[in-house]
Amino acid sequence: MAINEEQQLGRAKNAVLSYFEQRLSVPKIYIDAQWDGINGHPINVDVLAINRDGVGDVYAVLLFPSKYGEDGSVILTSEIEDVRRLIETFNDLPANFKYVGAVGKGSGRLNGPFRLVGMTLENSFSPDGIGRIGLLSIDVLKDDVSVNLEGKPERFRAKIAKLADDYIQQHEADWEIRA
Repeated sequence: MAINEEQQLGRAKNAVLSYFEQRLSVPKIYIDAQWDGINGHPINVDVLAINRDGVGDVYAVLLFPSKYGEDGSVILTSEIEDVRRLIETFNDLPANFKYVGAVGKGSGRLNGPFRLVGMTLENSFSPDGIGRIGLLSIDVLKDDVSVNLEGKPERFRAKIAKLADDYIQQHEADWEIRA
């Protein structure tokens, strides 16, 4: 039985949630979060994690359906200009760590260089040089969905303590440790 794209993205979101659950310390994790964007306009973030029970660093993930090239690299199926615009917006999103996740169709960990149409090494960095978007590959067609870190993120400059405090007060987490 084949699963549709919506189910694949849903499995990918759940896998990224588990990825953060294992790597962060007492996170609050939200799926399909409306996180504060530029000039107060919310941006839909596929997975948002706030570390240390909501008082630590903020991690944001945007997912894209993708396909694999013959050399094992990921090729994004979206339009190039749309992707560039989204990466530019994502660069300005207030978060300490940001990831782009390519949701693959059964190829497993990438064998070759990670190639995402519309995202280059240069535009993965913050314009001021402080921060870099990380790259995840997510294989959703196996029984056990896998998330692999292909490019390590670097911390962005972000003053978000009040934003995170307000968010956790107004939204119930999809995953958190309960006392």
